[in-house]
Amino acid sequence: MKSRTTRPRAVTLTRKALYDLVWSRPLSAVAAELGITGNGLAKICDRVLVPYPSRGHWTKAGRRPARAPLPRAPASVNGNVVISAERSSSRRTRTRLSREERSGQLIAVAAAIIEREGVHAATLKRIARECGISEAQAYNYFPHQRELLVSLARRELGAMNAMRLGEINRITDPLARITLSTVIYLRQVSERGALIQTLLNNPEVRAALRAERNTRRSSSVGEISGRLERRLGVPRDLGGGLTAVLTALCLRAGRLLAAGKVPLELAERLTLAIVLRGNRDLMRKARQR
Repeated sequence: MKSRTTRPRAVTLTRKALYDLVWSRPLSAVAAELGITGNGLAKICDRVLVPYPSRGHWTKAGRRPARAPLPRAPASVNGNVVISAERSSSRRTRTRLSREERSGQLIAVAAAIIEREGVHAATLKRIARECGISEAQAYNYFPHQRELLVSLARRELGAMNAMRLGEINRITDPLARITLSTVIYLRQVSERGALIQTLLNNPEVRAALRAERNTRRSSSVGEISGRLERRLGVPRDLGGGLTAVLTALCLRAGRLLAAGKVPLELAERLTLAIVLRGNRDLMRKARQR
């Protein structure tokens, strides 16, 4: 009679146990014991951020390199690692996303990593791993980390601007618009500002966005000064000058708020006091002409 072959049973390990195991003997030997290939075990380790020895580690004479430290578990790993010849919970189900959906996924994962650990941790290799795709696939969407960071910064800045414009466009009173615009900007900075500030501290991101940010700022100043001229008769050059100064003040307050140097309540109170006083003085002088 032919002997019946049995499939190796699934093995459940903690990340620490898996880490100790792959550093105890060659990866191929550990994989054989677990009933999978060495390449399969390496992929599982990559997905759950468990470092393992490089090729040639076990053949080096004399003192071998020290273990790579075990990093914190990725957000996608909530418990133990299940290893089996069958597809296991440690292996992600492949899903086909549209190009737009995949790009959005990569950007969202990058944002989460940066908020937890900083820009240096958001490598394309790390981001791809947490998305369940290869590093080569990630490069098809973003050829360089810089492009991914710039796209993330655009997303955050765009969301802030859309929220502000969506609210103030319903209001016609000039002072009410200015008040609401300032409050929404500072509150959005309180929610998103730390991430945006982290991104803008990167010289490559700042340089890539400089031209479009300057264009957006000039357009905003021109729009506000034009409205002041039409509604209140304020000369465009005077309205533009004041608007530019007060916009710079708001941006400075936003940077301090994002850096945690002032609380939101204080930033709102001081910024509104200066902005509203400046606009009231401008309107009063315009009426006296």
